[in-house]
Amino acid sequence: MKKFILALVLSMAMVIPTLVCAQTWHTTNQATVAWDAVPVASGTVEYVLYLSNAITDPAKTNPAEIATVTDTTYIFTLNTEGRYFIGAKSRRLVDGVNVGESEVVWTDNPAVCADGVDFGIQYFEPPAAPGGFTTQ
Repeated sequence: MKKFILALVLSMAMVIPTLVCAQTWHTTNQATVAWDAVPVASGTVEYVLYLSNAITDPAKTNPAEIATVTDTTYIFTLNTEGRYFIGAKSRRLVDGVNVGESEVVWTDNPAVCADGVDFGIQYFEPPAAPGGFTTQ
């Protein structure tokens, strides 16, 4: 029995780190992201979009507000190197007045991503081309 429990604990220890790193990282400086429209009985919905640096702010305590849009797509442009998760919340407006908003959801949460595939976007500047060629 002790061997079984030890084997179970060891197998879980190997699986958990794999689950943590399961995000798909898209390397780009510009990514078009889309989401499902939020239906409301009356009024309009706008979406507040965020970026959170997965390296320097993994808990998403200080996300950058990027834009507020009414469309269900947005082109994110990255100018600073890093790995980022995208966040969004919906805000309901009636006669132009905010009457309520949702929580912020993030692209590292499979429950809110299409087909359960969580993701992030990352940008790293390419290196300079080599130079100084010579024969030896």
